[in-house]
Amino acid sequence: MNDINPLKNILLYIDGSEPSITAAQMAIIMAKAFGCALRVIYVVNEDLLSELLKARVFIQMEKMDYERDLEEDGKRYLNYVVKLADRKGLKVETVLRKGVVHEEVSREVDESGCDLLVQGELGEVLSLRDSFYEEGERILRKVKCPTMVVRGRDRVERLFDSL
Repeated sequence: MNDINPLKNILLYIDGSEPSITAAQMAIIMAKAFGCALRVIYVVNEDLLSELLKARVFIQMEKMDYERDLEEDGKRYLNYVVKLADRKGLKVETVLRKGVVHEEVSREVDESGCDLLVQGELGEVLSLRDSFYEEGERILRKVKCPTMVVRGRDRVERLFDSL
């Protein structure tokens, strides 16, 4: 069997949820095991902000404040993953984008030439309509590369701790 590594570049999508942190741990494990580059993306969901503005939940000024808060949250989440990776001796690149989440993740997949996208467990879908709006689901349908959805938090944490 050849020693050809099919994975060179992994892209991790995080949204700040617990499942995305579990996905971050798994992506770090895989990047270390396969000697891959790891890139992490967070997307400020401007589509959601626009919907809230249209629905008159926000006025323009509140939208701008909330967007700035989301951007700061994104930076904190990205920095957290950088610290997790650094504890395991792995350097990562981070990307903060604004826009429609699944479109921005797909664009990053294409531009970075990633071999694998890693994301957290999908949110609970209570209706067919919800499945069309769940960003993890939309990402799965949009990206043009293999995608790993990470589940099993306890097991992943044990692997991460033993790394």
